[in-house]
Amino acid sequence: MASYLIMTPPGAPADDEKARFIADGFSWAAFFFPAIWLLVKRAWLLGIAVAVLQILLILLSTIQGGFAAALIMQIALSLLVSLEGPLFIAKRLTAREWTLRSIIPARDRETAEEIYFSNTAADNPGKATPLPSVEWSTTRRPRGTSGLGFFEPYGER
Repeated sequence: MASYLIMTPPGAPADDEKARFIADGFSWAAFFFPAIWLLVKRAWLLGIAVAVLQILLILLSTIQGGFAAALIMQIALSLLVSLEGPLFIAKRLTAREWTLRSIIPARDRETAEEIYFSNTAADNPGKATPLPSVEWSTTRRPRGTSGLGFFEPYGER
C-alpha cells in the first residue's frame, strides 16, 4: 500500500479539483526511464542532467572493461530517481507555494481521491488547515532538556 501526498495550488481550497495526488513510493516508470519520467513530470533541469548522465554511461559501457561500472552506475541512478523522484516533485511544488493538505495511505490513486474528498466534504469545505511544513522547525529545544529529545523531562507533557 502506498502513501499519497495531496497538494493544492496556492490559495486554493482543500477540495479544489486541481489537487495533485503524488504517490510516495517506488515508481517502475522512473526506474526504467528515469530521464523521460523526470521530463514528463516537468523537472526539466534534472531530467536533462539525468539524460546527459545516461548518455555518458552508454559511452562508458563501450570502453574496454567499462561495461560493469556503467551498468552499476545506471542501476544506481535508476534507483535514485525511482525512489526519490516523487518526493522531489513534491518539494518542487512546495517551493512554488503549493500546500500539503494530507497524506493518505491507499491501494491506488482512485481510493486515495475517494478518501480525501469524502473527508474534505465532511469537514468545513474549503476550510481545511494545511499540514505543517516538511522542513525542520527553526525553533530550538527548550533549555534544561536532556538527551536526544526522544523523551520529555520528568513531569512535563
